[in-house]
Amino acid sequence: MSNTENTLIEVYTGLSWEVEMLKTILEDHKINSFIKDGYTGIIAPHHSGGTAGAVKLCISSGDLESAKPIIEEFLANKTE
Repeated sequence: MSNTENTLIEVYTGLSWEVEMLKTILEDHKINSFIKDGYTGIIAPHHSGGTAGAVKLCISSGDLESAKPIIEEFLANKTE
């Protein structure tokens, strides 16, 4: 595994419950994820893009290709 595969990349930013739902879906597909800035959005929203409660979901860059269609389906279903 190269260093590139160990790099965390942000794949989604949203409300806590949305991020938790996507995290669960990714884990069901054997893709590990990490929630970042879970409290910053509540305590200091100006540091998290201005949305109180906004959190970020990160995955390993090595999992991005596998995660893309899952994330796209999640986004499509979210807007319906």
